Amino acid sequence: MAKGKGKVGFGIIGLGNIAPVHAQSVIASKNTELVAVCDTVPGRAAAFAKEYGGTPYTSIDDMLADEAVEAVSLCVPSGFRSDLAVKVAKAGKNILAEKPLEITTKKVDKIINACDKAGVLLGCIFQNRFTEDALHLRKALDQGRFGKLVLGDAYIKWFRSQEYYDSGAWRGTWAVDGGGALMNQGIHQIDMLLWYMGDAARVRATTAMVAHKGIEVEDIATVLIEFKNGAQGVIEGSTAIWHGHPARVEVHGTEGSVVMEEGKINFWEFKKKKPVDKKIKAAMNEESVLGSGAGDPLAALKIGGHQIQIEDFAKAIRGKKSNMVPGKEGRRAIELLEAIYKSARTGRAVKL
Repeated sequence: MAKGKGKVGFGIIGLGNIAPVHAQSVIASKNTELVAVCDTVPGRAAAFAKEYGGTPYTSIDDMLADEAVEAVSLCVPSGFRSDLAVKVAKAGKNILAEKPLEITTKKVDKIINACDKAGVLLGCIFQNRFTEDALHLRKALDQGRFGKLVLGDAYIKWFRSQEYYDSGAWRGTWAVDGGGALMNQGIHQIDMLLWYMGDAARVRATTAMVAHKGIEVEDIATVLIEFKNGAQGVIEGSTAIWHGHPARVEVHGTEGSVVMEEGKINFWEFKKKKPVDKKIKAAMNEESVLGSGAGDPLAALKIGGHQIQIEDFAKAIRGKKSNMVPGKEGRRAIELLEAIYKSARTGRAVKL
């Protein structure tokens, strides 16, 4: 696909809860502009465009025919993305999909193959990877500062009201949501865990639904992980804990330990000191660019993380250096989640 010049024109398909975050991020980014918005619900696109800008469309085909659209933010419910992504790819548009990329590896592979065939870029929204602190941790790993990795853990102890699940028929279903506290809420921290610790070799999991009605998926889960590098770990996830706590990722080795909450480091210690350590510790009390989804999916969420990732994706479209999260990276978390859910169903450990 030929690379254009100037700002990258973004269109958004699916104008539900997360769409305003994408719209605000595109508008705030220095190298993107919002040129189109689309939703098949009558009146929704027009109202959205009035608030955020862009040409409103009720037809996906009509929006994809708009030459100003170079990239599409897919903000439709998780289990509806694969067929839509194929259509978008065939139209020659780059795709930045909300997490999770899809709800099964089979559907994810369908998206990846379509984008590869069409020669368009495919990115997955994992904005937690783009914070300065997250990159400090990644660099420390690359430099071998942790020594031998021993433990890697993720804790997502959040709250979602009954009204949250009742607000959309797709929420809390296996067919469209693909899972509960782990697939929908915990996937950011699961992605970070894999990014830091490497692939999992085996998992053993239990899940349950303890505090909500009318949903099929888990609102509590515990997972034991054995990583391929020999380290072990734990994932705890829930949407039943009042009133929600900051999501946490921990990485521990024989020569160093780091703990992150909502994209910010709050513990950083290494056996061998470096000058950068003082800078990192001095910034520990600064506010996170991500905000928090601990008690409500949107109330405390900030656009900072999305904005950084959208700017980065636009750089990739223009052929510049990028840290983008490609589709194959988005697949890793889904593969792990499939194994976790299989273990929970069977009561047995599952090898990956």
